[in-house]
Amino acid sequence: MQKLYLDTRKLDASCRAAYGLSEEIMMENAAMALENAVRNPYPLSGDRRQPQKILILCGSGNNGADGYTLSRKLRFDYDVSIIRFAEPKSQLCKIQAERAEKCGVRFVDREDLSFYDLRFTDIIVDCVFGIGFHGELDEKTAATLGDMNNCECFKIACDVPTGLREDGTIAEGAFIADLTITMGALKTCLYSDFAKDFVGEVRCAELGVNRRLYENSNNSNLVKGMLLEESDLELPHRTVCNVNKGSFGHVAIASGEKQGAAAISGSAALRFGAGLVTLVHKNASKKGLDIFPELMVSSEIPEKTTAIAFGMGLGRKGDPCQQYFDYILEHANIKCVIDADACYAPGLKSFLEKKEKGVVLTPHPKEFQALIKNCDLGDFSLEDCIVNRMDFVESFCRKFPKKTLILKGANPVIGHFDGHKFKMFINPFGRPCLAKAGSGDVLSGLVAALLAQRRKTLDAAITASLAHALASRKIKCDFSMTPYDLMMAVAEL
Repeated sequence: MQKLYLDTRKLDASCRAAYGLSEEIMMENAAMALENAVRNPYPLSGDRRQPQKILILCGSGNNGADGYTLSRKLRFDYDVSIIRFAEPKSQLCKIQAERAEKCGVRFVDREDLSFYDLRFTDIIVDCVFGIGFHGELDEKTAATLGDMNNCECFKIACDVPTGLREDGTIAEGAFIADLTITMGALKTCLYSDFAKDFVGEVRCAELGVNRRLYENSNNSNLVKGMLLEESDLELPHRTVCNVNKGSFGHVAIASGEKQGAAAISGSAALRFGAGLVTLVHKNASKKGLDIFPELMVSSEIPEKTTAIAFGMGLGRKGDPCQQYFDYILEHANIKCVIDADACYAPGLKSFLEKKEKGVVLTPHPKEFQALIKNCDLGDFSLEDCIVNRMDFVESFCRKFPKKTLILKGANPVIGHFDGHKFKMFINPFGRPCLAKAGSGDVLSGLVAALLAQRRKTLDAAITASLAHALASRKIKCDFSMTPYDLMMAVAEL
């Protein structure tokens, strides 16, 4: 896991104070990281030729100063041009611009950009605005960045792509990077759902000291959350031989109006290690509910159930969730997954207040909007719930301690408050093939399987979310995946 920060400017200041570094030394290291990315680029346009022509876009502050510094380092090895978006204002920006000019770097006004400048550019480096950007891009800047985005070349952003705001939202006309070199430490804005199409790959650059020293230079609790890594995945491998199916728990999946959703969830639970899975439906004895040969069916919750998942295709007529709320409260050792229609259930708030622990909720943004309203946390628009998702996840978890929340999205957010400390995790591995009916049902089944196998709720949420996302990366076609393709990919992890 890697630490995430809302803003690293306090870390910059504390790092300089703690280790005797100057702002200029840190800038030279930032430019060196950009230089390495230019000198060791990805294959360009399908071939492996080395880049020749570099355009560096410079703003008026220290982000622009990084660009001027970079130009000086690349001078003579490459055809380097500076596109100045504004006259230097910060002291370091003025100094670095003067140095670049003395080194003979070519300066080009935006109005004088030629067809040659754009058509034959190999790499564009965006150093216009950094982490402090807010508001909107002016029309001229947005238009120029649009021209850059249309260039068929490799694009690098310094710290954050220009137009990416601190809250993770995107201004119109923002720069679209293939690679973002972020300075010092990782920023939360880079992992918003909005940012995913703009940041490309994210790498963290060290600024003169080891990254751990940089992050430890400030004793204040500046960490906003943690970024999950592939190494955090802990699959439910079976290491003991003298076992039976009961050793791995019994998952009950509530089946209702849309039985396919429950079947998908149940199949996923079985494929992720649960020993037994039963679909529970009041009409289980009727023909048509036995078409899933690997799953058992019953009109009652099995006596030895260890985890229940409900809400997936269950429906909302007649309050179908209440029987599951009541049953789980009567059987304190049973853990549960709450999804989809259950987020709208009238009795949900009361249930969460009474159920001490053992609950994982897995809403998508629209369901999350209903969930926080249903739990008296406010009536917000869907856009508010997406823009402020990290704060809303924290508010929900603090109101309902020891419950774990997975808010699905392009970069899912996982939250948990144990009564003393709030923890938040972001999963960056999902792919757009997951944007299809049934994918969320698979996730619910994966979580239920781990709960049935006696995993703690937070551990189950992290592992299930990672398995779900990493499996999606094994799908070759970005549009043809089915939920069962995703389940099979889980088995390849």
